Amino acid sequence: MIDFKDLVRKNYSIVILFTILFLFFLQALSDIVERIYAFALLNLEPDENILGLLFFLSPVVLLFFRKKFPEIAMLIVGEIMIISRLIEPLVTKQGIYITAGLTVASFLIFLPTFYGRTKDKNKNIGLDLGISLAIAVSLSILFRTINASIDISQYKLGQIIGWILGLIASFILFGYFLTEKESVIKDEEIEIKASFWKVLGLTIGIFSIFVILWFVFMSPTVITRWTEGDYIGIIVGILSMIAISVTVKLWRPDVINKIKTWMLWVWNGLFCLSLTLTVLVHQLRFPDDHTLYPIVAPQTAWFHQIPLALMIISSPIIYLDFLYLTREIITLKPSTRKLGGAFLIGGLYLVIMLFFQILPNIWGYLEPISPGFRDKYWLAFLIPSLLAGLAIILVKKESLNLGKLKRSYNSKIITVVVVGMIFVGTLVGAFITAPKPDYSAAGKTSLIIMTYNIQQGVNVSGDRNYDGQLELIQSIDPDIIGLQECDPTRISGGNLDVVRYFATKLNMYSYYGPKTVTNTYGCAILSKFPISNAESFFMFSDEEQIGSSQVQITVGSSIFNVFVNHPSGDEDITTVYQQQEILSRTIGLSNIIFMGDFNFRPYSQEYNLTLDAGLEDSWSLKWGIPADDRIDHIFLSTGRIVLGAQYIEEGQSDHPAYWIEMQL
Repeated sequence: MIDFKDLVRKNYSIVILFTILFLFFLQALSDIVERIYAFALLNLEPDENILGLLFFLSPVVLLFFRKKFPEIAMLIVGEIMIISRLIEPLVTKQGIYITAGLTVASFLIFLPTFYGRTKDKNKNIGLDLGISLAIAVSLSILFRTINASIDISQYKLGQIIGWILGLIASFILFGYFLTEKESVIKDEEIEIKASFWKVLGLTIGIFSIFVILWFVFMSPTVITRWTEGDYIGIIVGILSMIAISVTVKLWRPDVINKIKTWMLWVWNGLFCLSLTLTVLVHQLRFPDDHTLYPIVAPQTAWFHQIPLALMIISSPIIYLDFLYLTREIITLKPSTRKLGGAFLIGGLYLVIMLFFQILPNIWGYLEPISPGFRDKYWLAFLIPSLLAGLAIILVKKESLNLGKLKRSYNSKIITVVVVGMIFVGTLVGAFITAPKPDYSAAGKTSLIIMTYNIQQGVNVSGDRNYDGQLELIQSIDPDIIGLQECDPTRISGGNLDVVRYFATKLNMYSYYGPKTVTNTYGCAILSKFPISNAESFFMFSDEEQIGSSQVQITVGSSIFNVFVNHPSGDEDITTVYQQQEILSRTIGLSNIIFMGDFNFRPYSQEYNLTLDAGLEDSWSLKWGIPADDRIDHIFLSTGRIVLGAQYIEEGQSDHPAYWIEMQL
C-alpha cells in the first residue's frame, strides 16, 4: 500500500507542488488576458468578454468563511486549478478564457488558504515557496524558448509535458492533505495578531511580484523587443541570476541572514530604478504637431543597455522579497476573512495594473481615461517594483533571519541539478531555434513579395492562429514579407513573439520595429536575403501611435529599399498627413518596395498621393486596373514588371494575404 506521507516527505513536495502551481498560474494569467484582448480587438471596443476579469476577484468567496477554509474545499480548489489548466489547450474561443480564468481564480483562493493553514514554526515554507517561484519562472522561459516563444507545454504534442506536471501536482496535493495533522494549525491554535492593513500591504507586495514576473520575466523575448538587446544574452543573464539565487538560498542561507534591512531597501531601489529606466530610455515623447513628423527612432547605443544589465543583475531581489513577504504573512496567522479581503483587493490590483500596461497602446480609444496614458508605458513597471520594495518595510526583523535551515544534502543536489538542466536546455533551445538563412540569389530572375496584416496572430474567430497563418505564408513561399499588427509581445498578446516564431519556422532574416515600449501596432520585415540599414520611424497620430519599418535588402547585386506601413487615424486628414510623411522618406531612393495595410482604397486622396510620388500600384501593373475596395497594397518604383498578383482570402486573419511576383 502506498505511504503518501513517506512519498510527500521524500520528494520535497512543497517545492515541486508550488513550482507547478506558480507555473500554471503565470501561464493562465497570460492566456486569459490574451483571449479577452483578442475578442475585444475583433470589435475594436470592450464587450461582454471583459467580464472574464471577474475571475481575478475570486477571493471574495473567502469573505464568507468566519473560521478557516475547509481542508477538503482547499483540496478541491487546488485540483480544479490543475484540471482547468490541462483542459485549456484543448478548447477554443471563450472556452480558453473560461478555463484559464478558473485556473487563475482557483490559485487566488488556494494560495491565501495555504498561507492561513501553515504553521509559522515551519521556517522552510517561505524559502520553499521562494525557490518554487524562481524555478517556475525558469521553466516558463525554457518552455517558451524551445518553441520560439510559444509555450511548448501548451502546444500540440508538447501538452504531454503539461499533463505530466499536472498529474505530479495532483498526486502531491492529495499526499499533502493526508499529512494535514503535521502541517495544519488547529482551530484553537489560531491567534489573530495582525491588522488587516498590514496583511493587505504584504499581499500587495506579493501581487506586485506576480505582476513583475508576468509583465517582464516569464518570456525573455519581451525584454528583447523593448531594448533590441541580445536575445540569448538576456536569457543567460536572467537564468544565471535565478541559478545563483536558488544556490545561495540552499547552500549558504547564512549569507542571506547577513543582509541588513537597509541593504534590502537599496537593493529594491536599484531594481525599481533600473527596471523603470530599462523601459524609459527606449521610450519617446510624441508631439501633437503633425509638422514635426516623421520622427526617426534613435539607434540603440551601448549605454542604453546599462539599465537592462542592472535590472537583470538585481532581479534576484524579486524572489528574496517573495520569501520574506510569505514568511511574514504565515507568522501573522491572519484569519481567512482578512486573507480573503487582502487577496480580493490584490486581484483588483492585478486588473488595474493590466490597464496600466494596455492603455498606453490604445490611448486614443477609451476617452477620457486613455489619453492620459500616452507615452507612460513605464508606469506599469515603476508601480509594482516600487510597491514590492515598500512592502518589505512591513516585514519584522525576525522574519528576515532564516536561521539554520535543515535540508538534506540530496535535496540540495537535486534542486541545483534541475535548475542547471533548465539552464542548459534553454540555451540549447535558443540556439536551435535561431534562424540560419542560407539562400542564394544565383540564377534568380524574380522576387515573390508578400504583405500580410496578421491581426496579432489571431483569426476571424479570435483564436490564436500562428500555424494557420504560417501555413498560408509557406504555400506562397515569399522572398520578402511585410507584416502588420505583429506586436503581441506584451501581456495583451500573451507575451508571445510572432515575428520570432515566423522567422524561426521560415528560416528567414527579420527586423521588427519600432520597439514595443513605443506602443505601436508594429511592423516587421522578413527576408530570405540579408537585411541592412534597418530603422523605424513614426508618423503623426490622433488615435494610436503609428510606426513603420524601413530596411535595405540585398539580392545579388541589387539593393531594394523596403518599407512596411500601417497608417490609421480618427480623422480623414490624419491619414493624409501620415501618407505625406512616409512618402517623404522615399524621396531620392530607387528600387522601392512600399507595402502594408494602408487603410485606404484606390482613387482615395492617399492613394493618389502615392502615385504622384512616383510609385506604381503593383495590382494595376499586372491587371491594368486598381484592385477595387482593397486596402492592402504593394507599390513599386516605376519601370518594374509584375509577373503575378493575387489576394488570398483564407480566413487565417481578418485581412487577406496579398502577394506579387516581380521581375528582377
